[in-house]
Amino acid sequence: MRVHRHPGNIRRMLASRLKKVALSKPILIASLAQIDKVCGKPNCRCVRGVKHRACHLTFTQQGKTHALHVPADFTEEVRSWIEEYHKLQILLREISELSLMLVRSHAQERKRLRGRS
Repeated sequence: MRVHRHPGNIRRMLASRLKKVALSKPILIASLAQIDKVCGKPNCRCVRGVKHRACHLTFTQQGKTHALHVPADFTEEVRSWIEEYHKLQILLREISELSLMLVRSHAQERKRLRGRS
């Protein structure tokens, strides 16, 4: 991210990022995996090679990895929640970088003013 080091510019960019943190939908820290599986019925098409497609959500809870079946009609919504989490993660990283820039510019400004006296 390229920013002019002036504190006013940094504060303006920081304020715009902070406004974007307001979430419009749920977030989900997980991964969505699409798997092909065999159901076990002897005359089913999956036995001949055309397997059933399913989605599993994998997530960690209290240090353990869990998997959860996601119904086909709910998959796109769950996927959007995961994407929302990734967008939020990028936004928080940018906010942190801008905050650090603000601290650095403040320290440099004080150092520069101290040198003039």
